[in-house]
Amino acid sequence: MKSSRILSASVALIALAPAMPAFAQDSASAPAAGDGQGLQDIIVTAQRREENLQKAALAVSAVAGDALVKQSITQATDLTRVVPSLQVAPAAAFTQIYLRGVGTFGSNAFAEQGVAFNLDGVYLSRPAAPAGLFYDLERIEVLKGPQGTLYGRNASGGALNVITAKPQLGVLGGNATAEYGNYNAVKASGAVNVPIGDNAAFRFSGQYAKHDGYFSDGYDDEDTKAVRGQLKFDTGGGFNALLSIDYADVGGKGPGGTIMPLLDGKNRLGSSDPAVLAAYYARIPTAPVPQITAKGDGYQNNHFFGASATINANLGFAELTVIPAYRKTDLDFLSYTSGFKIADRENSDQMSIETRLANKSGPLNWVVGAYYFVEDVLARQRYDQGSNGTVINSRLHTRSVAAFGQLTYSLTDTFRLTGGLRYTSDNKQQVTEAHTLPFVGFVPNVFPLVPIIADIVSYPRSNVDFNRATWKAGVEYDAGPHSLLYASVSTGFKSGILYAATGDNYSRPELITAYTIGSKNRFLENKLQLNIEAFYWDYKDQQISHLAPAQVAATPAGPIYGPIYVTENAGAATIYGAEAELLFQPTHDDLFSANLQYLHSKYDTLNYQFYSVTGVAPVVGCPATVTALTGATPAAKIYNVNCSGRPLVNAPRWALNAAYEHTFDMGKSGKIRVGADTRVESSRYLSIDFVEVGRQKGYMMSNAHISYETASGAFSLTGFVSNIEDKLVFSNTNQSPAKAGTFYNQLRPPRTYGIRAGVKF
Repeated sequence: MKSSRILSASVALIALAPAMPAFAQDSASAPAAGDGQGLQDIIVTAQRREENLQKAALAVSAVAGDALVKQSITQATDLTRVVPSLQVAPAAAFTQIYLRGVGTFGSNAFAEQGVAFNLDGVYLSRPAAPAGLFYDLERIEVLKGPQGTLYGRNASGGALNVITAKPQLGVLGGNATAEYGNYNAVKASGAVNVPIGDNAAFRFSGQYAKHDGYFSDGYDDEDTKAVRGQLKFDTGGGFNALLSIDYADVGGKGPGGTIMPLLDGKNRLGSSDPAVLAAYYARIPTAPVPQITAKGDGYQNNHFFGASATINANLGFAELTVIPAYRKTDLDFLSYTSGFKIADRENSDQMSIETRLANKSGPLNWVVGAYYFVEDVLARQRYDQGSNGTVINSRLHTRSVAAFGQLTYSLTDTFRLTGGLRYTSDNKQQVTEAHTLPFVGFVPNVFPLVPIIADIVSYPRSNVDFNRATWKAGVEYDAGPHSLLYASVSTGFKSGILYAATGDNYSRPELITAYTIGSKNRFLENKLQLNIEAFYWDYKDQQISHLAPAQVAATPAGPIYGPIYVTENAGAATIYGAEAELLFQPTHDDLFSANLQYLHSKYDTLNYQFYSVTGVAPVVGCPATVTALTGATPAAKIYNVNCSGRPLVNAPRWALNAAYEHTFDMGKSGKIRVGADTRVESSRYLSIDFVEVGRQKGYMMSNAHISYETASGAFSLTGFVSNIEDKLVFSNTNQSPAKAGTFYNQLRPPRTYGIRAGVKF
């Protein structure tokens, strides 16, 4: 009943769309997009074919590559500034992506994203994978909602597609940008395109990005070096191929965090700052119980290598596409982001191949394909909290096989039906040696006191299959020459996740059914664009990742539980809302944009267990009751926590991105562009603790730029400032496992400013 009410409201919301073209399309001579008059088109490949963004009958936002350069975006965590439905946060060396409250809080080798991250059509499985990729891009596509038919693995919440700029045949040229700003920020990127005869071209691009840490102890810095080479062949006879190789080196000290409440205002005191350490030592349990001392020796030494090919051949009856790919991720980092020590070495080898046949014949547009994915991970992870520790050494293996198809049939020139189906079969295995290292007391009669750290060893093993069929059904209708109405029902699936326990050691898959209705429109002779979408998501068996009790030993008296980072199914959730995107170009020199999202989210059921090292009740914003389960030490206790009825994590009720840019055309003297943008967001919780210090209050964060460009466009000079208000905005929060009620938060960047020079040749 609730879903029917939401859909009824959605219909009412866009009921004006068929009528609006009556005044907007009163002239058949309205300028076509891309002819230099009015708004320009963006071509996307979100449905595995090239199509106008305004003709794509699904909820997708696209950001062009030059817009990313203007915003000085060099890493995934910056994307929150440009897409209101997206929340991206760092977690040690990992990246956590949330889309409308659906995502993954995981920060270890077992974790997998709930929002699929794809580079040029290749799914990247590791949560650290988005590093070192954000340069020389054609665009970024954000697909909202489950992508259960055309996309690979774990696209339950949506997909983030990064599309690089490709080699151009017959073109010799390139571009370069250099940037300098506060915090000793130095950023440079560039690309060179070289033709090789008539049928081939090579493109080489690279990036260097470095700045000092935003925290007082030097953490939250950046040190990235990346290169990419692409070779394109096109015979002109229906065959073309693109070969791509990329490499990235991500260094520096890595993300930082601070104890809550924030100390000393906007000075961003880091976890190893003396004032923060003093506050940490004062929290119970205090010495002589063993303490962990955050130091300034944290580091990242992470390396990423990828190779792929995209091969297209016209077979006459269909276009054949084959995408073989390999990716290697080597992580080596030491972090105190969460107030305790995390040391991780992880080596991942991922191979995949996707094969598709696609064609448009008369009224039928179809694609069928198969997908194969295999990954092996060797991980050595150590978590040291002073009075409790964990060492997890694992060999992990994943194999995924899928077959899929989707077709769109035109019943008339203006009305089309779409149906899609995918069957996925995943197998996951682990061979793990886990050590739970609790503090159990002191050596008797020895002074000064010598702590005793027990070593509970377990050997988790898993070999489990996850199989699921997902589908999509939709309709679309051209309400006018530049107006599209669409509606769809689609399902999504995220494979179960393993963790290091001797008993139950994997979660069930999570499932989403999404109902979407929307309208895409161009009015006023292509000067005004208004896209509206309403959605209702039924979210079941949601996977949540947190430190929880997991069986680490068995005794005649029953199982023993220790604190392990697990991923478990915590219940069901309901998500619904609406999003509106507006572009308005009243003159050739003015452009307004606004993107507003309303999001209502609620955990219908959210029950999980909390492991208290000291035995004190958890500091959470939900009812908690103690259980009779046995912990790894006499003092430890395990609590049941019920947070049903609370909103989803990283799901603000309101989010608005708005921007304006004006161009002063000085003829042969060039152009001056002045622009500003802002993000306004209501409050959101950062974790399932649901405490006030782990809640980001509503905020407004703005940016501005002014640039000069020569008449030929060959040279530009830009001055910019980001986070003008210098707002303290939280990106993540973690409760100390050893000191209940002690929280460490991570922050988005402070006010930054600088100058950028660009050249095209």
